[in-house]
Amino acid sequence: MQGYLNKLNLKMRKFYLALVAVLASTMAFAQGVTTSSMGGKITDTAGEPLAGASIVAIHVPTGTTYGAATDFDGFYRISGMRSGGPYKITISYVGFNDDIKEGVFLNLGSTERISTQLQESATALDEVVVTAVSSGVFGANKTGAETNISQRQVATTPAASRSIADFVRLTPQAQLTEGDDGFSISLAGQNNRYNAIYVDGAVNNDVFGLAGSGTNGGQTGVNPLSVDAIETFQINIAPFDVRQSGFSGGSINAITRSGSNEFQGSAYYFTRNEAISGKTPGALLNEGDEREKLAEFSANTYGVRLGGPLIKDKLFFFVNYEKGETEIPQPFIFSNYTGRSTQAELAGLSSFLQSSFGYDAGIFDNNTRTLESNTLVAKLDWNINENHQLSLRHSYVGAENLEARTSGNREIGFLNGSEFFESNTNSTALELNSRFGNKFSNNLVIGYTAVRDDRDPLGAEFPSVEIQDGDGDIFFGAEPFSTANLLNTDYLTITNNFNIYAGRHTVTVGANLEFAEVKNLFFAFNFGSYVFEDQFDDDGNLLSTGLNQFLTNQIANEYSHGYSLVGDRTVGDESAGSADFKTEQYGFYVQDEIDVSDNFRVSLGARIDIPVWKDGPVNEEFNTTTVGLLEAAGKDLQGARVGQQISNAVFSPRLGFNWDVNGDRTTQIRGGLGVFTSRLPLVWPGGTYNNNGVTGGFAFDATFFGPGAGQLFEPDVNNQFKSVEPGTGGLGGNSDLVAADFKLPQVMKYNIAVDQKLPWWGLIASAEFLYTDVIQDIYYENLNLRGPVRFYDGADNRPVYNRGDEIDDTYGRIILASNTGAGDATNVTFTLTKPYENGFAGSISYTYGESSKIFDGTSSQNSSQWRNIQTVNGKNSRLPVTRSDFALGSRIVASTSYRLNWNENLATTLSLFYQGFQGSPYSFIYNEGRDILNDDSRDNALIYVPRDASEIVFANLTDADGNLVATPEEQWQAFDTFISNDDYLSTRRGGYAERNASRGPWSHIVDLKLLQDFKIKFGNTKHTFQLSADIFNFTNLLNKDWGRLKFVNNGEASPLTTISNGDTPTFNLNTGTVGLDGTPNFVEFDDEGIQSSRWQAQIGIRYIFN
Repeated sequence: MQGYLNKLNLKMRKFYLALVAVLASTMAFAQGVTTSSMGGKITDTAGEPLAGASIVAIHVPTGTTYGAATDFDGFYRISGMRSGGPYKITISYVGFNDDIKEGVFLNLGSTERISTQLQESATALDEVVVTAVSSGVFGANKTGAETNISQRQVATTPAASRSIADFVRLTPQAQLTEGDDGFSISLAGQNNRYNAIYVDGAVNNDVFGLAGSGTNGGQTGVNPLSVDAIETFQINIAPFDVRQSGFSGGSINAITRSGSNEFQGSAYYFTRNEAISGKTPGALLNEGDEREKLAEFSANTYGVRLGGPLIKDKLFFFVNYEKGETEIPQPFIFSNYTGRSTQAELAGLSSFLQSSFGYDAGIFDNNTRTLESNTLVAKLDWNINENHQLSLRHSYVGAENLEARTSGNREIGFLNGSEFFESNTNSTALELNSRFGNKFSNNLVIGYTAVRDDRDPLGAEFPSVEIQDGDGDIFFGAEPFSTANLLNTDYLTITNNFNIYAGRHTVTVGANLEFAEVKNLFFAFNFGSYVFEDQFDDDGNLLSTGLNQFLTNQIANEYSHGYSLVGDRTVGDESAGSADFKTEQYGFYVQDEIDVSDNFRVSLGARIDIPVWKDGPVNEEFNTTTVGLLEAAGKDLQGARVGQQISNAVFSPRLGFNWDVNGDRTTQIRGGLGVFTSRLPLVWPGGTYNNNGVTGGFAFDATFFGPGAGQLFEPDVNNQFKSVEPGTGGLGGNSDLVAADFKLPQVMKYNIAVDQKLPWWGLIASAEFLYTDVIQDIYYENLNLRGPVRFYDGADNRPVYNRGDEIDDTYGRIILASNTGAGDATNVTFTLTKPYENGFAGSISYTYGESSKIFDGTSSQNSSQWRNIQTVNGKNSRLPVTRSDFALGSRIVASTSYRLNWNENLATTLSLFYQGFQGSPYSFIYNEGRDILNDDSRDNALIYVPRDASEIVFANLTDADGNLVATPEEQWQAFDTFISNDDYLSTRRGGYAERNASRGPWSHIVDLKLLQDFKIKFGNTKHTFQLSADIFNFTNLLNKDWGRLKFVNNGEASPLTTISNGDTPTFNLNTGTVGLDGTPNFVEFDDEGIQSSRWQAQIGIRYIFN
């Protein structure tokens, strides 16, 4: 047997030498850290190093043994260790007493410093045994901002969605937003798409970039794996370790559970329904409304996990299966709707659709989202021998989601046509950790992920329709972005880190390859899209409502239709013309961690990253004729051409340090500075592979083009107007371009922090400062838009564009993506931590964060990034740096848990989680009756704030029957009062409102969790029956007026509706936003999903054996 192991060791040495030789010639891009390390210095009592001292670390649950010997200077290092514990550490040297440390736990990705002075055995001292439990705050590898989430926290934190988001919210710098596809996570004021997610070291991002949650299958709201499968995870915001990359926001690094020498398992069931949910929050009630229970719904989770040995101390297994069946009610109170139509008129619309077109639009007042999911994780861990450990994990996630349209204060959404989404993800990760004597170690991770997504409209095929309804909007028909939407993504990563130990130095040489193969079929508005607006005369008098325009078959104000230029006229998922492309990412990095002294560590590293976006279909006509026209019009294409490959290297140096001031973990100063490079969501460069003028067509027609323009409504999705006939070789549609020198997003992070153990109760106080400076980010321009054609008269003299007069009318929008160096972010955090002791643990943090950007990158389409920006002078003007959508503001987060063991068979755990936070930023823009800027159909013009009545013109405000509601003078009085009472607008008189300059109001939410354990022991096996109750928004259970979650819809407040856009524009007061007495009416109260103004409870039962 020993001869076999010696041969195996020799083969592995040869394998690694070959592997390092190959990978050293390649480049690395990103890696998730999967293991922990320990190291230190062993001396005698005189401080002299003991060369050859033995260090043996045993992972008690699995018997996995790690060993090392000190070098000539007394240093040792052990890498590739399992995170967690407990470990038993034995340090020995001939002629000296052993030093034994038990109960040692290792944090993910960190190096535990364990140094000691051994006593000579002649002193006849007793064996030294120390129990050490990490606080998670102090550690030699901790430099920048990070949060470690332990298995205890996973078990005790109130968790409704049972997703990573439930625990990421413990991070002080995190901003979570619940949307239709789960929770979106922004870290330290950065774009949620600029995060990296790793599971067992392998990339687990939604690399294509469509899901707000950032996870594979995330558009359905499904979790990438069950929290029951998680051993530990870590949120890193500024790790000055070059092995961690692929993000400029933060990384979320999860490690799945492994089996041990003991069979352990659990079966569990959780449920939520209307019987354990609150009635209508008081803030949503109007006169005559009554508090009501939610309509019948259920949200059930079933699961089982099992782990244990296949061969004791050698081979272990773990498996987890979880099934979810979730209904999420979206209650709606019609009296809160600010639009013009009555319930009777909406019922009439529904009947009209059925009788005229045979189309059932569905309901609008009780639309329920649904999600059915199946999640499986299976893992094998093999201790090949003392120096080599192998891990193999496979996970499967399948989900079906109905993302039902919502109805709210400003919109009516009919259910049929809502987005129905099916997703399947298979992900495999292989990890091999090896040690070669005391000088070398290696970590190899290979990951492969395949994602299959299919998004369709629910129900019968029907065009998308939007009707302006006074201060509201009505939506029915197909969800416009689901009409032709398929995505297949295959992602392969190979990452290798080779460590060299030399005295005080640990040198890491790393390499990684990433390959993506993508097939994306996407044509927005593929069934046709029609917009019907209210019609006014030149004096602002209402002539016809948008609803009447549709019912009487008038020409639509706007018509849009995306389709394939290749193949036939087939629509939907059978369309030809998908974007099929490949990308590669290469890199190389090197790092030296230096123990300058026993209590001061410095890490210095650098990496070079090279993305390669392969060339795509070439449009020669565009690259010659159109480029010439654009350049003649003064446009700078920055070398961009249709179909060209983009590949530009970026360099990322980093420096981090950790100083344990007194060497006793009472005062720690840490920090660093360095460059962080983010992945770019592949959907952005992916747009160039079908928005190129030869693959994807786009027809747009609108009444503002002049007499005879516009389209009549056509209910047949197969007979929509096309400006260029498919299959003829004609050119058209929109075009996406990328500047030839475009580089990945990069930021420079500066981090300094102090951690201080206080003399009371084991408390630890921390202060952290993080400044992020943008080196390069994404910037957009529509090259096909000419300059202004005129300027308004009067105080508001902004420019006006003619969006119908393209430079090359063969195409619609020609969007150029390039780089900008503008933007920054600042985050300051103060934290008080009580490490776990005697059943109690807790922490409280206050963070203030600001973030500034030009383009926030919140959309999946390049054109929408440009179209959605809110401006004064137009989207192609010289855009200023403004507050980002992701600016955190003030946030307080506190968590505490206490476990009371009544006796050995009975235990109770009570946990509380509180967060108080400012609402997201919002902007004051015009409600689009007519476009002020006219540079795009999404005008997004920031308002001018008049000094007095002479600087604004109001038209009579009338109802649908032409009755006078308010005179111009009355509207001015109300608007003037509104301005004066707003803290921000009152400072902007005579000027323009700035983007995101105001913040939403504070919200305060408390969640509670109660666990009751009943334990019975049979033989050596402990059986636990656990009852749990999670109550979300607990204070709303105590009082209907508490726990109000406030927000400003879409980050926009529109106090004025544009009635005409002549030389001097005229307006109406938007009474959906401002009352006729000047009171604001744009702050809403969330009553959707889990994170809402209504309390909900989740009851669970669990059986555990170990």
